[in-house]
This record gives sequence, C-alpha cells and structure tokens, in this order.
Amino acid sequence: MREANKKKSGPRWYLVILVITLLISVTGCVRNQAEVTAEPGEVFTIGIGQSARITGEDLVITFEEVIGDSRCPRDVVCVWEGVASSHVRITHQGTSYSLVLNQPGLTEQAQEAFINYTLTFSLHPYPRAGEEISAGEYRLTLTVSK
Repeated sequence: MREANKKKSGPRWYLVILVITLLISVTGCVRNQAEVTAEPGEVFTIGIGQSARITGEDLVITFEEVIGDSRCPRDVVCVWEGVASSHVRITHQGTSYSLVLNQPGLTEQAQEAFINYTLTFSLHPYPRAGEEISAGEYRLTLTVSK
C-alpha cells in the first residue's frame, strides 16, 4: 500500500516544480514591462531596472544603471563639483536607443535632448561624505516634455 502511495505522490512534485518554474519565468517577464506610466510633462521616479511608459508617445524609458557618481558631497568643499552619469535605454516607436544622462554636481536637475523630447532629470540620493550609496538606493526623477 505504501508503495502505491509513493508512486502517486511522485508526479505531484514534478507538477509543483513545473508551476514554480513557470511563475518565476512569468515574474521575470513582468519585471521587464513598464512599471510606471506618466503623462508628458509629468514628474516620475524610477529605480535601477525599472521602466516608465510615457502615455500617448510610444516611448518607454528604462533606468539601466549608474555609470559613475563623482558629485561633490554636500557637506564637503571640493575643487570640482563632479558629475553623476546614468545609463538609460529609451524605446521609441519600436527602436531602442542607449543614452547617458549627465548631471553636474551641486545642481538640482539637468536636461538632455532626445529626438523631439526634452528630458529633465535628477539622480538621488545626493552623496554625503563617508556614506556609500548602493545601486539599489539610486532613483532617477524625470520629466519628459516636447
């Protein structure tokens, strides 16, 4: 009797593993889709790996990574203000573009042109002396306007 029960429960484990694998795969696909929706001219914030879809513009912006952050910390006097460089991927009308957004240190925000759009952006948090910023802490605040 025990042998029969063992044989019946065996395939169930395979089914559980299959369902878990499928859920993980679907979760990975969902994560790649736009997570934020914003109107043109509306301020929005995304973290590394997140995307934003601009309503009515066939435009998706994905914050890929912070390439470098040499901004002078707020509580330090520096000879050079530094710069923060963020890599974004922009998908416009089915074509993917790579763009680096450079924000000079000691500025609240910067601007970059892309096709017929103006991207106004700022990278947060701003550095403090002696405190390291992990990749997961960075947020890019943007406004996309025509």
